[in-house]
Amino acid sequence: MCPCHTPSITGETITKYRKLIKDPHTKDIWSLAFGKEFGNLAQGDEVTGTEGTNSVFVISHDDIKTIPSDRVVTFARIVVNFCPQKKDLNRVRITADGSLIDDPGELTTRTADLTTSKILWNSVLSTEGEKFMGIDISNFYLGTPMDPDHIVKQYNLGEKAKNGFVYLELRNAIYGLPQAGSLANKLIKEWLEPHGYREVPHTPGLWKHKTRPVQFSLVVDDFGVK
Repeated sequence: MCPCHTPSITGETITKYRKLIKDPHTKDIWSLAFGKEFGNLAQGDEVTGTEGTNSVFVISHDDIKTIPSDRVVTFARIVVNFCPQKKDLNRVRITADGSLIDDPGELTTRTADLTTSKILWNSVLSTEGEKFMGIDISNFYLGTPMDPDHIVKQYNLGEKAKNGFVYLELRNAIYGLPQAGSLANKLIKEWLEPHGYREVPHTPGLWKHKTRPVQFSLVVDDFGVK
C-alpha cells in the first residue's frame, strides 16, 4: 500500500498536501487530484476531462486594485482526503476560509436531523411494498500519471502569480463560504417546488409531494427517499 493511502492524511490541510506533492511516490496522484478540483471550480481540466462550474476565475495581482469596497479578500485552504468508498480514492478540496467573511444575511441551512432520518427509515421498513433510495447531487460540487504542472499551464498561473500566490475571483459559492449551504438549500427549493415537492413546515429537512406518496429527508444535497 502506497503512502498516499494511509488513513492519517484524511481531512488534513495544505501542509500535508505540500508534503504529498514533494514525495516522488505520491506527487503525480495528488497533483492529478488537485487538477480535478481546480478544474471543477474553474473552467475545467483539459487533462482529466473535468467540467468546470465557473465558480472561480483566475485574476492577476494588478486586478485586485479594482476590487469593489464591498468585497472581502480571504484565503483558500487545501484539504486532502482518502475516501475508499468513492470512485476517486484520493480527493482534494479547495475551500474558502469563512472566518474573514461577515455575511449579514441568513446563513442557517434547514437539514434533516438523525431523528427525522430514523423515522423515515422505520416508516419504509414497516410499510409493505415501500422502497428506499439515496440520491446525491454531484458538484452542487483514477487517472493516469501526467505532467503535474498542467493546471499551472492551462490557467497561465505562472504569469499571474506573485511570490507564489494567485488571486481567484469567486462568482459562485464554493466549499467553506458561510452562506454556501443556505444558498444551495434555497436553490433546491426553487427547483423542487414547481414539481409539487414542499418541505414539511415543522420538521426541517423532511419533504413530501403534494399528491404522490413520495417523501424524503434532505441534508444539503443528499436525499434519503421513500
